[in-house]
Amino acid sequence: MRRTLLILVAAVLAIVVTSAAAPATPAAPSLPVAVKAESATQQYGTHPRQSVNITWNKSPAPRPAVILITGGYWYTHASWATWEKQFADQGLQVFAMKYRLNFDEVWPAQRDDVASAVKWVRDNADRYDADPDNVLLVGSSAGGQMATDAATCGTNALGLKGIVALSPVASPYRAWQDGNTSTVDKIRKLRDNATLLARCYPDPADNSTTYRKTGCWDTWRDMESKNAVNKGDAPMLLVHSDSDFVPPVHSTGLETAAKAAGVPASDVSTRIVTGSTAHGPALLGTPGMFTTVISWLKGRTT
Repeated sequence: MRRTLLILVAAVLAIVVTSAAAPATPAAPSLPVAVKAESATQQYGTHPRQSVNITWNKSPAPRPAVILITGGYWYTHASWATWEKQFADQGLQVFAMKYRLNFDEVWPAQRDDVASAVKWVRDNADRYDADPDNVLLVGSSAGGQMATDAATCGTNALGLKGIVALSPVASPYRAWQDGNTSTVDKIRKLRDNATLLARCYPDPADNSTTYRKTGCWDTWRDMESKNAVNKGDAPMLLVHSDSDFVPPVHSTGLETAAKAAGVPASDVSTRIVTGSTAHGPALLGTPGMFTTVISWLKGRTT
């Protein structure tokens, strides 16, 4: 198995990306007050994928900034479709971030990208009528794992007002375990990409530093949001469908660990949409959920 993994990693790392895909040209704004097209996409880092798509409306008073973190198995960037504009229509300045993928860099590069994006948004907030003191995250699937990590790592070291995670893969280790017993393609794909993210199989006896700066097992432990929970963490709203291929136990396990660590019950909760298979942003389209998320986000700002 280890030889198979090394062959997989070597094959992926051997791919030479000669040019990064250019950011998609944003659609013409439907409102006359929207940001100019040339300002709709900005780089927060030097890597081609370290970018933010900005959807904003001019405002006499700064509005809360919400950073959207896309999913895609850490292997690709999924689309938010029309949700960026819908968040902006609700009085939020929206920054949809992309990040280095698992074949670009090993974890925790993705954590570092979130921190860099948050810093960039704060540093440039006045350009987009955003409030640097009211920054929120909404993450989907693999991006949800990055959001819960941001809420818990270093006891909310990023100073976030709150995070919403839609179908978060809050436990990559559980995703690996589930993928070993499932025949569902999406579940097995999630296992394989969590393995690529860590560059090794999870094994408590293996703490080698091949392909990564920290040990193998330490890397897997570090990817688990529940291992860093503290009563000072950013508030979290966690959302799943009951038939989500990323099962609700990812979030209920995180919620249980957070409350055991002293996080107030009002600061962490899991919402489960019954009778649904909706995953990630599709959860926002289930009855009442978008309103719930918007209300929760605004309720966390000052």
